[in-house]
Amino acid sequence: MLFGFVGLQLLAALFSPAPALSLGLALLRSSYVVALLAVGYAMGRPAALRPALIGYALVALTAVVTTLLLTTGQPFSTRLVHPYYTSVSLGLAGAFGLLIAATWRGGPLWWRVTGGTLCLMMFLWSASRGPLIALIAGLAAALLVSAGRRWWAVLLGVLALGILVLTLQQAGPNSVIGRFKDSTLNGRGIYWADALAAARTHPWGGVGPYQLGPYLTTQYGPDSCQLWLPSRVYHLPACPPLLNRIRGAWLIAHNTAFHLLGETGIIGLSGWLALMGAAALAAWRSRDPLINALTWATAAIGLVDTPTFVPNFGHAELYWLASGIGIALSTQQQGVDDGESVGFTVMPPWQLAPAAPLIACLLLGYFTLPLWLESLQPSATNRPVLQALTLPTRLTAGENVTVFLKADVPQGQFMLYGLACLANGPCRNVVQTAIKASLSGWTRLTLKGLPPGHYRLRLQLSDTYHGTQLRVERPVAKLVRVIDVE
Repeated sequence: MLFGFVGLQLLAALFSPAPALSLGLALLRSSYVVALLAVGYAMGRPAALRPALIGYALVALTAVVTTLLLTTGQPFSTRLVHPYYTSVSLGLAGAFGLLIAATWRGGPLWWRVTGGTLCLMMFLWSASRGPLIALIAGLAAALLVSAGRRWWAVLLGVLALGILVLTLQQAGPNSVIGRFKDSTLNGRGIYWADALAAARTHPWGGVGPYQLGPYLTTQYGPDSCQLWLPSRVYHLPACPPLLNRIRGAWLIAHNTAFHLLGETGIIGLSGWLALMGAAALAAWRSRDPLINALTWATAAIGLVDTPTFVPNFGHAELYWLASGIGIALSTQQQGVDDGESVGFTVMPPWQLAPAAPLIACLLLGYFTLPLWLESLQPSATNRPVLQALTLPTRLTAGENVTVFLKADVPQGQFMLYGLACLANGPCRNVVQTAIKASLSGWTRLTLKGLPPGHYRLRLQLSDTYHGTQLRVERPVAKLVRVIDVE
């Protein structure tokens, strides 16, 4: 299985636009994954992962101190911030910490309560919705595998989940945790469309590992690289020039399958999902609550994020370590955890491979759910049209310019994205604004200043009326102009 995984990643790299670079990066990433699995297999016990709760508690304390120092007024009215963890990473750290605390058998109660409380605070204060999916899936998996042995754990888990749901439902519209009730995609539909567009250009091998960033048109720009918090907001130093050159490596498509399709094509995607399928099967056969909680929580959030990609903030590393432990437990006849013996069915490692493609297909169907929902959406009867743009052909470098766009837009909610792309270079997001129907049809826009060069300006209109639906957000109208910036 591991040889097949590495082989498919390397084969995909050969079909990418830069095979030499992609081959080296694919070898590094796949070797790192295999090394984590090997270390987890050598650990062999879920108890080896419990110190991660200490790390997550320290992350929570660091985030609280950072938020209190940088936030004036009411800190609880804003989302939790951290020197380098994003809001989603903080939420996922809180979810993983809660899963570790909830499945810790035989550990000190005071530490489980303390660590669990800090992680719960971090989870709620981050107000990130993707980790909520992970937490629910992780708790459900842990409860399913432990229901026969610990009925009281099932009862406590159901009560805790019910209290959490009631708390989120009672949140006001202006509170931080009220964001959990927001079902918009926050631009993910555009990211998915960009990744799929890159995959259509290079279907077999993708564009190469860590090289999808420039294709994510609304994310990639001069400020894409951030070592810390946004420098413009918190007046912190930005990336040095050397790191800024590879700023695209930090950007993701916020969907495991779509990102893999863009980076590694069909070949790399099949190998990655097959390995995830084998890990999921091993976790289920291990019957260990913690291993199943981490495995299925990570798979669940893969719909709106890329939690298995390495290197990571520790979440992906924890997942692959847990997968290695799950493989070790699933091959044992009897496991011992804190003095408690648990029975296992013998399953040689090579017997995980035949069932892996089936689970991989199930994961693929789950990750591509936005495409399935998009196919069920009825086509619009009146499509918008971008008719004219008042734009000088020569612009001054670095200066914003005011233009007027004439658009025939029906009733609804539309978002306009403006991208300026060099002939053989990256694209820059020059405008992003909502567009509504008007009597005259003219809309005033301000385009951001550009460095000198010959650009292809592309204005595209996306329908956001169904923005609460889980679907790929494709452009419904386009307008292209060529401009020179001097």
